[in-house]
Amino acid sequence: MPARYAGDDARAFVREHRAELETEITVGSGPRLYDLAVIAGCQDVPALGRRLHKQRDNLFASVNGPSGEAPVAGAQPGSVTPSSSAVPPSDEDVAERVVRFMGENGATTSGTKNSGELRCLYLETGGRSELAGGRRHIGPLRGPTTARGGTP
Repeated sequence: MPARYAGDDARAFVREHRAELETEITVGSGPRLYDLAVIAGCQDVPALGRRLHKQRDNLFASVNGPSGEAPVAGAQPGSVTPSSSAVPPSDEDVAERVVRFMGENGATTSGTKNSGELRCLYLETGGRSELAGGRRHIGPLRGPTTARGGTP
């Protein structure tokens, strides 16, 4: 993990402030969303609010047992139907879903490259991350000195 990876901190924040975040995600903005964006290093807080709002139903979806569905009494073995006695997801489940969603920046749901609408720098762990070893340039970018008439 990169030195500045904030996944664990973001998960702990979501677990601690789940009720407030659920309300703010429903609206699409709020101070706890802003705090989460700062922890994760998100560059566009309004985009984060919009994207979390669009995914609200998936992030806070109920759980119906280990497979997500409950068997029906008297039905053929192996057949399942949705149960009305759904269990709300735990704080840990919601935290994992939110952080995973925020960290998936490489491609959109259609498989195309993300337009960069949402980047949470401290949640990126792949080779595209600016925090990946050898990827980040520190200092001014300079062209060849010969282009200015100097010596190389």
